Amino acid sequence: MKILKANPGAKRLIESLRNMGYDCSTAIADLVDNSIVANASEIRIDIFPKQESQPAAMVISDNGKGMDRDELHEAMRFGAFQEYAPDDLGRYGLGLKTASLSQCRTLTISSKPKAARNTRSIRHCMRWDVDHVYETDDWDLLVPSDSELEKWEKEMLNDGISHDYGTVVLWTNLDEALPLLSSADAREREKFLAQLIIEISAHLRMVFHRFMQGAVPGRRKLDIYVCGEKLLPWDPFCRDEKTRELDIVKLPVISIDPDGSKLRGNVTISPFILPRENEFSSTASWKDASGPRGWNQQQGFYFYRNSRLLQAGGWSYLRTPDEHTKLLRVAVDFSSDLDAAFSINITKMRSKIPAEIRDRLSTLVGNWSGQARTRYDRKTSSQGRGTPRYESFSLVKETRQEQEAISSVTVGSLIFSPNNTPAKGLIINENKKTGQIEILVPQSHDLSTIFKLKGDSEGELRKLCLAMLTILEAVSNKKVKLNRILMETLKKIYRRLS
Repeated sequence: MKILKANPGAKRLIESLRNMGYDCSTAIADLVDNSIVANASEIRIDIFPKQESQPAAMVISDNGKGMDRDELHEAMRFGAFQEYAPDDLGRYGLGLKTASLSQCRTLTISSKPKAARNTRSIRHCMRWDVDHVYETDDWDLLVPSDSELEKWEKEMLNDGISHDYGTVVLWTNLDEALPLLSSADAREREKFLAQLIIEISAHLRMVFHRFMQGAVPGRRKLDIYVCGEKLLPWDPFCRDEKTRELDIVKLPVISIDPDGSKLRGNVTISPFILPRENEFSSTASWKDASGPRGWNQQQGFYFYRNSRLLQAGGWSYLRTPDEHTKLLRVAVDFSSDLDAAFSINITKMRSKIPAEIRDRLSTLVGNWSGQARTRYDRKTSSQGRGTPRYESFSLVKETRQEQEAISSVTVGSLIFSPNNTPAKGLIINENKKTGQIEILVPQSHDLSTIFKLKGDSEGELRKLCLAMLTILEAVSNKKVKLNRILMETLKKIYRRLS
């Protein structure tokens, strides 16, 4: 059989590899993975807007074991060969390059192995230059000499590490991803830099919180600094507060690798019901617990691969986010052996629930959601003890301050929620365990007006009238029975209207 070589075109392929879907925060997180594997205890991220004497740049440095010349050469190769340990964070040998080049056109890495820390050996330096690859259409890895480095490059590569060993990653020629760092307007640069620091910090303290807490067996406690500020870990489950930890569940999963081999492993599922606002130790703690995307969007699954967070929140199509279940967060832990089962991609930004455990997990989530809803609906201590459940009354808005529309309405045991489906009538679900009745309201229904109210006295009156009509409509259509709970709710509405 004749064999023909079909080497990929460097120009076209490197452009494709630069568009894997990273943003700046997720790209940096991929580099932090490498530093953790290198046994670093300190990682520094420094961002430099454009100055008169130097272009915009970003530096990611660590005090890990470092690399000699051959190791650095292999690390800079696309599809680098590596025997991954069971607790490694990498997989494809692409992350360092694809993550970096998604944010810059020139990637320079300087490294010195820990074994050579007491010697005068030079630091090993190599570079990928996208413009050079475009010009030559070949995979030319550049090895700049000390004399070929600009003065400002030398300073960044040499000052990037506080120890005499480790690795420094330098991003220069920052293009579309980070344009405003090179803006001619100084105020615009500073404003963009401030926002970028916030986004990067929030992401890193969430993704690597277990490592920063020193809670990962076999790994050193990790300190991460962004522009000189040490980050504090963000625990999604607020275990320093009055969080309720439910029973841990372990589910067996079989993963089939591309080579056809079967790997068996267990998925560990740990559900948590977080405290209500009034149960937190402080208002600041409550706000911090909301996470980067807010309370409603941070509910759901937290997928951990070898203790590294991949996905933060969301229900993976098992259910939709609900104001009344926003206190429920579920940790899903699995090892790299189950990568194929969880459909882990190169960017490590999301995962997928294996089909064999979806039904079981859906049942469990339904049970946990009921418990989370009960905690959410519980009366605050300030309202006094012995108050009947049906006396509760609330308008619940989205956590985003700019959004004025009401996301759900609670009247007694009734929960009114918007329904975006094209249904014409109300969809009514009764929870016999909690006694709560959820009413899904289509946008076309008259009752949908309650979600546009601001909670003023006139709006409250209209809301109560509509609520009473809704109950009577439901009873008339025999969708629910006129039981004690509904009777008490009707009495309560009548008292407010009279």
